[in-house]
Amino acid sequence: MDKLFDLDLRDPRTEGRHLAVGLMHDQFLAEAMEAAENVNRARSGGDSPRSSTKRSGRGKARGRRGGRAGHTGRADRWSGLTTGMDTEVLALPSEDSLPLPRAQQNPQEMFEQKMERLSSLLDSSPCPAEPERSAASSWSVRQQKASDRWEEARPYHLRCLLESEAVGKPLCCFCHKPAVIRCRECLPEQWFCGACDMHNHSKRPLHNRDSVVDGFFKAIPPSTCISRGETGIYATHEQDRILPTMPAQHCTCQVPSFTVEAGKPVILITINGRYDLHLPRYVCQTCLQQWAPDVRDLVRSGYWPASANASTIYTVDLLNTFQELKLISPGFSRQALAKMLEHRTLCAGRSGQINGDALQRSFLEFAYASFEKDQLCCDTPFTCPACTPEMVAVSADGNRKLYRFGHTGRSNDTPFFDGLFLAKDSEVSDFVNTIQMAVKNIKGRGTCGDSQWAAARETSRRASKLDEEGVEVAVCRHGFLLKALNMYRGEIFAYPMYLQRELLPSKAQFFAMDVACKYWPYLQKVASVIPALKSLTEMKPFLSIMHARAHATKCEIKWSGRNQKGAGTTAGEEVEQINSYLSRCALTTKYMSKAARVDMLTVHAMGWNHHKAETLHKALSTRYVKTSKRAEEEAERLSQLQKDLQCSNAMAVQWIAEVKEWAESETPVTGLHVLQQSIEGLHLGLKQQKQTLYRQNDSNKLRHRLRRKLTEDKKRLLQEIDKYNSLVADLSKRIDVALVDHSLAGQSTGAIWPWEDYGSVTIGVKKRLHDQEMLKTRLEEELPILVLEMAQHCTWLQNLGVALKTELARYEDENGLHCLLARRLAEVEERHQMVLQRYKTALGPLASVLLDVCEEEECDPMGLVSPDTSEDEEDAREQAT
Repeated sequence: MDKLFDLDLRDPRTEGRHLAVGLMHDQFLAEAMEAAENVNRARSGGDSPRSSTKRSGRGKARGRRGGRAGHTGRADRWSGLTTGMDTEVLALPSEDSLPLPRAQQNPQEMFEQKMERLSSLLDSSPCPAEPERSAASSWSVRQQKASDRWEEARPYHLRCLLESEAVGKPLCCFCHKPAVIRCRECLPEQWFCGACDMHNHSKRPLHNRDSVVDGFFKAIPPSTCISRGETGIYATHEQDRILPTMPAQHCTCQVPSFTVEAGKPVILITINGRYDLHLPRYVCQTCLQQWAPDVRDLVRSGYWPASANASTIYTVDLLNTFQELKLISPGFSRQALAKMLEHRTLCAGRSGQINGDALQRSFLEFAYASFEKDQLCCDTPFTCPACTPEMVAVSADGNRKLYRFGHTGRSNDTPFFDGLFLAKDSEVSDFVNTIQMAVKNIKGRGTCGDSQWAAARETSRRASKLDEEGVEVAVCRHGFLLKALNMYRGEIFAYPMYLQRELLPSKAQFFAMDVACKYWPYLQKVASVIPALKSLTEMKPFLSIMHARAHATKCEIKWSGRNQKGAGTTAGEEVEQINSYLSRCALTTKYMSKAARVDMLTVHAMGWNHHKAETLHKALSTRYVKTSKRAEEEAERLSQLQKDLQCSNAMAVQWIAEVKEWAESETPVTGLHVLQQSIEGLHLGLKQQKQTLYRQNDSNKLRHRLRRKLTEDKKRLLQEIDKYNSLVADLSKRIDVALVDHSLAGQSTGAIWPWEDYGSVTIGVKKRLHDQEMLKTRLEEELPILVLEMAQHCTWLQNLGVALKTELARYEDENGLHCLLARRLAEVEERHQMVLQRYKTALGPLASVLLDVCEEEECDPMGLVSPDTSEDEEDAREQAT
């Protein structure tokens, strides 16, 4: 205790702590004095402050804490606790010398005085230094500490690596003789002598082994065996190794007894490379019948043939791995995989080459067989569960990177997936020829505002060195690939029109394109000539939101998806995300044959959609939560914008109407109005591009091109202003260039055009309010759209479960398909419950009502009412309840 309170009174912080201890002592001592006074008053005949009941029994009366009445109280215990303290430091008065606080001074006043003194002491003391931040609070510190630890451990790791190369004098783990073989795949029993190695690895030919006869580790093939001669010298010899397969009985003997011999040679290729083995040949000892495993036995054993005679086989694990690598890294080629497998073959002491063409052919055969198997399980790889049966929007765009050279892969093979994802070339060609003959096309690129669009073409010539010039792709608003076709004449309007006709049964409300403002008039012109295509005009045009920024301002207001009622927050740019993925496939598909390219692109598309289906419930629920939050934020921003502009609700409606009228108005062909509209369009375009220069572009190279375009547009704007000022005689009606510069710099929001008849507010300010109102409205529309898509997703899973149950009852006698359907049904039921739980968490208490989910006992195991239930049965059930 003496050391604990050995304080330095010269330190102001020490004095403050001293004062705090003194205040605590005074408070406790005052309570003790008051308690003693109450006890003395009670002994003298007064009323007890706590209880008037007399105590009976032996000894002294006990207090509330169990002590005797005459025992020392709380104040005495505090005095005893402080007897060992330094009296000079604490300077605490004794009980006799300390007067009662009530007799001389109010305790509250004394307490406030001492608190003021304590506060002054604390203010005068220097603040302690902030503690150093821990490594967990800073990513850079954690990385530095991790680098330091690795640097410290690096010499030790090197020593461990060198020690692992030491052979030593190991003994066999079974017979304890000197070991000559190490097999790490048999850990922990990795050491073998020659005899034990032959006994254990005769049925394990796929293990990679090392020989230690020469005093170091040397990889040996599975056919090499080591034995010790009479002279004590080790010798190697070769022995045929048999491919491990499931035993198959082809004889009719009731009690089979057969031996296994080495049959014809076979090449096995696994993820570890190539193995030269032999097929097993079974010989029945009873009937002397001989047989070898056929393709069925090989497939059941986990292999897949590389050719019809199965002289080379692959493991299914290798083909699945190749498919995953292709989906994760679309530019990964079959030749790269073959080179990697050859390298692993050499590292394991084996030899032999691997044919990449045979590998790709076998992989595509395996992929098509897997697709047919999934078809038997009611799989629809190019259907979006959330867009069935009501789809909001379809987005189409061309990808010029998926071209194919005309001199490569001249094969006449028919694709496995012909017409499944990529439409048949003959059908597309017939449709394009019909359009070209019915309508007179205009040559050249389409223009919108100051931009030219290569995709806005009505006709185009074929490239000389290319066969397919790219792919036109159509996707839904969730990024599911729906349909595609090969382009042979560039991006012409007939290609998206074909996709739109093919996707007409999906009942999409909007058709999104990056040149919708040019495509839709062309579609209306074609529909007027070909009545069969008139139903396509029932869809609504949708200009992709990001591309709309590059169009003319009037075009953006009129055609942009942000301004289309009922579109929600659909961006129309979903196809760009798909194209960024598919473009990487061009590294390999441009050298393939026509059939192989179609099949490989289809495999990639199915893999993409599978990944989207696995994460669809997460995307929809997260989108709903974010949209709900953003809708509130944008509504507040709209209210704040109206306050800043001093715009009432009625005035806001009027401004929005004026913006739409301005966008619908036709630009005069002659007079000063041409210059006025051109100047306004250039000025507004410059302001928008300046605002989005850093917000929407993260590449320095792209920003450099945009800055150069900004400079060119500003130069054109100044030229147009000079031309306008030269035509206006009245100086008061000329344009002030300095005011325009201030407006472009964001320093002026007032009227800058002398011809404006909008009062004190420019059309640009009104467009700001218009854009904010449209954004708020689209966010409010998005919420019910998402709820509908969640309900459609749940219903789609329910219907899939019903279909699987029907197929399960239909194929009850077929063991393989029955088990496959049962497994698929279990997966669908599990996913349905997971999806429901995710949606309920996102939607909250109203999830059951919004998703139309039944939670009573009469629901089917999938959790929803069966669609086969008739209305009469439902009415009868309601009346019964």
